Amino acid sequence: MLLRYKYIIIFLTIFVPGLYASGPQEAKVNYKKIEREKKQKDKAAQKEYNKAVKAHMKHQSPETRSMMKSSKKAAKKTLPQNH
Repeated sequence: MLLRYKYIIIFLTIFVPGLYASGPQEAKVNYKKIEREKKQKDKAAQKEYNKAVKAHMKHQSPETRSMMKSSKKAAKKTLPQNH
């Protein structure tokens, strides 16, 4: 009877900690997946934004477009760059 308990205790001490070791690895995989999906969404959002800006510029009169371009260039010269 005592021998049976000994084997059960040995079994539990060897195999049970291994079950919990896979938890952090799975969390890391999920984190990478979430980051990858976020990058894809950000890229799609930036693409949509650029498309909307281009469409907005297209609908303006030539005088307005030239003023917008010149003000954009002036802003690039005066404002600090975001790195």
